[in-house]
Amino acid sequence: MKTEYRIRKVKLGDAEQYIKLTNLVWRSAYKNIFPESVFTARENEERINRMINGFAEHAIHNPNYFSYVAEADGKIIGLMGGSYRSQYEHFQEESYADLQALYIHPDFQHIGLGKTFFDLFVSKIKKKGITKFVIGVLKDNKQARKAYEKWGGKLDTYSKPFVREGKEYAEVFYTYDLENCKQI
Repeated sequence: MKTEYRIRKVKLGDAEQYIKLTNLVWRSAYKNIFPESVFTARENEERINRMINGFAEHAIHNPNYFSYVAEADGKIIGLMGGSYRSQYEHFQEESYADLQALYIHPDFQHIGLGKTFFDLFVSKIKKKGITKFVIGVLKDNKQARKAYEKWGGKLDTYSKPFVREGKEYAEVFYTYDLENCKQI
């Protein structure tokens, strides 16, 4: 059965669903990587309220950031967020854009929604004349890494620690050069 959804720009009223979907996807994607305490901390009501209160400033009013959601039957089933300038210092010198968030509800994965968001991100940065971008991902997130490789990403030699609750996890980076990338 084909899922009907629509892609649209994020709006202020999306904050709670957006944040809760992010938490749900984290729990699903990282359940075998992070301890339960990481998810419990993210799902804390006080933290969620802080995130909701800061949502507009980050996701809507930030001129360097853009975000879209996929909606089916009035519910957000996926989201994508990117910036025209990488948040990673290592990639700022060469003016990389940054695909910062690409989260699909576990029940709606493998229907092409991730690639649809990926293509939308590429379209947005191309319109700004940007030809390079980066995606940071936990080294142990094999499912996401497989998709990024399929979409033409090259594993960069740079990596850095991603710290949660005092423990380090390796974060690796896939780079894309739109001038040389045939698969996009």
